[in-house]
Amino acid sequence: MVGFQRCDKSPLLAHRMNKLIVSLGSSVLGLVVSLAFVWLPRTLGVSVTFPSPGGEDDFSLRILWFLFFVCPALMAIGAWIGYTSFANVRRWLSMWAGVLVGTAFVFGAARLLRGQIAMLSGDGSANYGVLGFYVSWVVASSVGALAARRLDSNPRPSV
Repeated sequence: MVGFQRCDKSPLLAHRMNKLIVSLGSSVLGLVVSLAFVWLPRTLGVSVTFPSPGGEDDFSLRILWFLFFVCPALMAIGAWIGYTSFANVRRWLSMWAGVLVGTAFVFGAARLLRGQIAMLSGDGSANYGVLGFYVSWVVASSVGALAARRLDSNPRPSV
């Protein structure tokens, strides 16, 4: 009879793989959030429409910015959330809540400014408005996640 040596899995490797899986899953959630916040307002009829005097050229530039700036940025935020809040579900949930609050803030502000946004008709001014909207979205989401992490890491006073 041939005996094999017992092979124990390294807990360090398992920890790293689990952390990687959580980070990747959280990153995919970032992509889902970015796509959902574009789809949901359109479906509900409350989306803000930026003028497009350039037609298809404006659309292609805006979709390029969305696909290659907003989506990867929110995926990176999601991966960071997964990495920093590994094994702490409460922190993970609070950081994602911060992202959603930051996103909702920017979309709400754009909704309030829809009158001024509709008047952006100069060459490139509407595109700069869209770029400002995208940058604000990513920054507010990051600030929301950071604020939630900071609030979650503060020690609770004992009563």
